Amino acid sequence: MKIIALHGKGGCGKSSVLRYLYSLLTGDFNYSQLYFYRENIERINDISAMFEFNGKKLGLTTLGDSEKDLKRPFEVFQKENCDLVVCAVRSRDTKNGANSFLKSQSKEITWIKKAYIDTYHAKCDLNETYKELNMLQAKALREEIEKQI
Repeated sequence: MKIIALHGKGGCGKSSVLRYLYSLLTGDFNYSQLYFYRENIERINDISAMFEFNGKKLGLTTLGDSEKDLKRPFEVFQKENCDLVVCAVRSRDTKNGANSFLKSQSKEITWIKKAYIDTYHAKCDLNETYKELNMLQAKALREEIEKQI
């Protein structure tokens, strides 16, 4: 199984990008959704899903802050023989338990840094700009998925 790990600091929008990616995939007739689960780990918006694309299975989860969070969705992805999994992690630091867990799951990890707008723009209302940036990164992730799967 290959992994694409979207990494960045806490609160920078990694899960938002992956939720946009989920929306893109569900709206594309080339992707068949096989599985959906709304995570219930003190979070309202975390999801895990699985799709089929060109005969290959793709797992997607917005979880990744800890190894404990990743275990349940990865059990499903392993059981279903996913070819590729996309997830979020806070950093590439080797002390991060989630990163160690990912490395135990695959030797093929593509690390993609979360794009974000620096805080000096805080005086402006950049909600729409953040949404546009996250959507662009979701589209770029879909392109990366289609290269790897």
